[in-house]
Amino acid sequence: MYVLIVSPNNFPENDAGAVRDGCFAKIYQELGYDVVHIGMNPDSEKGSFKGVRYYSIYQDNCGIARKISNSFSYGERLSQVMKKIIKNSGKPSVIHMYDIPKSGIELLRKYSIKNNIRIVHDSVEWYSPCEFKMGCFAYPYLLKNRTNTKLIRKPMYVYAISRYLQEYYSEKGLKTLRVPVIMDSKEYCPKIVQGNVIKVVYAGSPAKKDYLKECIIAFGNLTNKERERMEFHIYGADENYVEDCLSEKQIPEIVAHGRVAREDVTRALAMSDFSILLRPANERYTKAGFPTKSVEAMMNGCAMICNLTSDLGMYLKDEKNSIIVENCSSEAMTQALRKVIKLNRQEINEVKENAHKTAKEYFDYRIWVSTVKEFIER
Repeated sequence: MYVLIVSPNNFPENDAGAVRDGCFAKIYQELGYDVVHIGMNPDSEKGSFKGVRYYSIYQDNCGIARKISNSFSYGERLSQVMKKIIKNSGKPSVIHMYDIPKSGIELLRKYSIKNNIRIVHDSVEWYSPCEFKMGCFAYPYLLKNRTNTKLIRKPMYVYAISRYLQEYYSEKGLKTLRVPVIMDSKEYCPKIVQGNVIKVVYAGSPAKKDYLKECIIAFGNLTNKERERMEFHIYGADENYVEDCLSEKQIPEIVAHGRVAREDVTRALAMSDFSILLRPANERYTKAGFPTKSVEAMMNGCAMICNLTSDLGMYLKDEKNSIIVENCSSEAMTQALRKVIKLNRQEINEVKENAHKTAKEYFDYRIWVSTVKEFIER
């Protein structure tokens, strides 16, 4: 009895999607299933990680022509690995499918129907035209739109990461369960921060989704005396990016670290007071997705300074477990930073502790075990 997870993620835990795959694997293991994962690890064709056997069907994606070719050949590569797995382990009890190319989706759907196997799609995003230079004509945008509107259909079940996606798929008549970002709270060790300096961190890819420029400008709007109490560490952007945002103005309290390993980001979050994030609330990508970095920060005892997007309003309370920014403008962020500066160390640590409690209460995978069992086995 095993669950087959098929995913484009770099399993075992080299990206946010792989972490989500891993937590679902832990849920299935607690329900008594073995787990086999087929993903896109560029460094290892197969292996074992925390009891999960994994296989990779990765191929290099350099250039648009190669990407298109790999997309078309995906189904055949997936089929070959599946045949080996089924020969050794028999048919899966459940197929868990992330966002994969059409050829893979159709293969898994037909196989599940033929063999009367439950198939569940894990839906975590829906792009907006503003994310791409070519807007609604961008290839990734077109593929995602086709997946969500055409390819995900009965008899598939759906895990939806947000209420937006839950409502969309439910209206299509698909059985849907909302499962937000899930992590293993026991893998995170928040640190007790002392001292008067407030450490703020950003980690991510600002050009894609986040309004980091507005955050940097907001920091620049503070007076020199206000900034004396703060440090702003940026992971994922370099000094040139910061200088462009500030018109080459030098602010020593802003430190750009460039791209770093995920482990370094986790350590930085655990040693920081707040993680900063601004996104446009009304774009489809922010409504449909859920900011993984917010949950990762809270798991590390690092509270959020952010505006309310996606379903964050269900969990975040201003000055209790977070600092809420009114909107995604630099002016609103400046006001939020000034609110933070007025807090003493004890008050900051209380907000941090509450953020960590919120993460454990709502985003630990263990709280979803019984709900997932009822969903996939009914």
